[in-house]
Amino acid sequence: MQTAIVNVLPGQAGATINPNLYGHFAEHLGRCIAGGIWVGDDSAIPNDRGIRLDTVDALRRLALPVLRWPGGCFADNYHWRDGIGPREARPTRLNIWWLQGESNALGTHEFMRFCRMIGTEPYFCANVGSGSPEEARSWLEYCNARQDTTLTRERAANGDPEPFNVRYWGVGNESWGCGGSMTPEYYAHQYRQYATYLRQGGGDVMLIACGSHQGIMSWDDRFLESLKGAEGLVDALALHNYSGGGTPEVDFTDNQYHNLLTAVGCMDAHITHAAGVCRAHATPEHPIKVIMDEWGTWYREATTERGLYQANTMQDAIFTALAFQMFQRHAADLVMTNMAQTVNVLQALVLTEGPRLCVTPTYWVYDLFTPHRNGAWVPATVQGSALTLPNGQTVPGCSVSASIVEHTLSLSLVNTNIDDSCTVTITAAGRHFARIKSARLLTAPSVRAHNTPQAPHVVAPGDLPVAMLPETLTVTLPSCAVAMIEVELAS
Repeated sequence: MQTAIVNVLPGQAGATINPNLYGHFAEHLGRCIAGGIWVGDDSAIPNDRGIRLDTVDALRRLALPVLRWPGGCFADNYHWRDGIGPREARPTRLNIWWLQGESNALGTHEFMRFCRMIGTEPYFCANVGSGSPEEARSWLEYCNARQDTTLTRERAANGDPEPFNVRYWGVGNESWGCGGSMTPEYYAHQYRQYATYLRQGGGDVMLIACGSHQGIMSWDDRFLESLKGAEGLVDALALHNYSGGGTPEVDFTDNQYHNLLTAVGCMDAHITHAAGVCRAHATPEHPIKVIMDEWGTWYREATTERGLYQANTMQDAIFTALAFQMFQRHAADLVMTNMAQTVNVLQALVLTEGPRLCVTPTYWVYDLFTPHRNGAWVPATVQGSALTLPNGQTVPGCSVSASIVEHTLSLSLVNTNIDDSCTVTITAAGRHFARIKSARLLTAPSVRAHNTPQAPHVVAPGDLPVAMLPETLTVTLPSCAVAMIEVELAS
């Protein structure tokens, strides 16, 4: 058995944790939209005008704060007018990146209806690679304008007289790659043009520029340097970061599991670098924030032929929890993340197979971490054993993150040990504990355990016993476990 001693410092509370750190991403890829979210009006699977109801029910519980759409690579070959009007008249296009047909049955109105059904805000990604500033500007007018125009009349005729008020707008996606193979300097030129029209016609919108991936971190500085004099056109820079390439989805070795956990440190370094670049180019009147709008695990089984489908194990849950704890430490600079992708693709929250559905271990981590939303991040020190890997790197045996809202302290804990449980003793400097409000635990007999639509309840949360004294909390975390404790502090 391992042990850890945690000291939380409520008197040193920092930045507020933006709820958007727990966002997600749905792209027209594989079975994410077709079969996962959209089944059509005539499907035997229960639906509301084509939108799959069991997916809605599962996602509504999470109250995802924001959902990115329609891509991804798909966004820069998507023309929004293909997805409005009578569905029988909509064109079927070739999805060039994922080599599948696109019926456009789920377009702007259907996606907005889905967002309302699950209680989330939309984040639209506009087409820069094969589109035009006019196309992007018109989409924004169609979605947000209240004035009497031809486009707002068309929106009303298509069923929505009131504006959608889409606040978050990405200006292109992966412009260094599938979004046009641009240099940062050329993209900055394009961005100026697009963002000028979006800013002028959009009202209270957040304009999000394409940022770097880990292999081209110089992109961020070169882009913002080329944008000099027009920094007010960019509100945030969006990073992409995938982990686990080449690793099996389920039959991974212990060493591969530990190596995946070190990828959280790589993401940490990526965010730290981008945040520094953004601060250097921002002004006091107009800060530039950081977003990571694509991240998560991508295993070797997730190929184009499989629609990027992969299993989701307790390994994914632990990776997600460690990533969330790291994101919270960056709360002053990081204002949104969007894991890829919501249903049936990569690190999904929901998996479907015909009429069956299950939620994944990653889903339950999103659920567990809900109390951190809108809390002030609180530093915590951890004394305890770390895991030393064959390459000399270390990962924490016990990882902790804390946040506070008024007198409620929320503590997320992760035991990364594959075989050993960990007894954790927690103190809160200068404060006493009054009562446990909630204590929940996610664990499984194996780090490789996972849910399937045929066996949906292999991994699910339960109650966590907590021994409380005024000065200490003590819990024992099983191996491979994620926990959330909400405790009221004495006034």
